[in-house]
Amino acid sequence: MQFILIRMERKWHGSMNIVVVGGDDYKYHDFSIIGEAFYSFLNNAGFHVTITEDCNVFLAKNIKVFDVIVCYMNRKILRKSQEQGLLDSITGPPWGKTGKPKGFIGIHTAACSFPGSGAYHRMLGSKFLVHPEMGEELYIEVKNPAHPVMKDISDFTIIDEFYMLELYPPFELLLFCRYRGFEHPIAWVKPYGLGRVFYTTLGHGIDQINNNYFKKMIMNAIEWSIIRRDFFKK
Repeated sequence: MQFILIRMERKWHGSMNIVVVGGDDYKYHDFSIIGEAFYSFLNNAGFHVTITEDCNVFLAKNIKVFDVIVCYMNRKILRKSQEQGLLDSITGPPWGKTGKPKGFIGIHTAACSFPGSGAYHRMLGSKFLVHPEMGEELYIEVKNPAHPVMKDISDFTIIDEFYMLELYPPFELLLFCRYRGFEHPIAWVKPYGLGRVFYTTLGHGIDQINNNYFKKMIMNAIEWSIIRRDFFKK
C-alpha cells in the first residue's frame, strides 16, 4: 500500500510535527469532517499538521519525523510491521529506527482501533466494550486538577457517546463520570517506555470536538506529551 497524505501544511516556524491518524471502516465517525476540525485548531495553534488514514504512517521510516501521534481511527487492522513501528515510536528505544519517543494522544475511537492488537490496547490502557444510546448529558468531573493536562479545565457537562471500557491499568486518572452507580474513567495519562500516552473517551463528533473544554484538554495533552529534543541531555 502506498503511503498517502490526505492533507499536509508545509510550514514549520519552529513548531512540533503532529500526525492525526483516522478513518472509520464502519463510517460511524466521518473523518473527512473530523480530520478537518483537528487540522484547523492544531494548525491555528502553530503545529505542523499531517492528516492521514493510511496505517503505513506507523512504519519506522515514516513515523520517525513526527513528535506526536493523534489517533482517531476506528476498527482498522494493523499489520505486524505497522504495530511494531507504532509501539517502538512511543517507547523510543535509542537503538531503534523510529526517532525520539513520541507522544500518543488517543481520542474516542482509539479504544476501538486495531482490535487484533492486544499490545496496542495495553499501551492505550483500554479496549472498547459498549456504549448506551447517545443523547444523555454527561457530568464530567476533574480527578486531578494539578496535572498539566487539566490546566484551565474544571467540571463540565457534555452530550457525548459514553464509552464503557475494558481497562488495562495502571494509569493516572484525570477525568471521570458517575454513571449508574459507578465511576467511569473519561481521561487519563500514563508512561509507555520513554514516551507519554493520553486517552479520552470524549470526542464522538464535530460538536464534541469543538467543545472548548475538549479542545483545551487536547492542546494541553499534546504539549504535555511532547518529548523535547534536549530532554535526554539534562
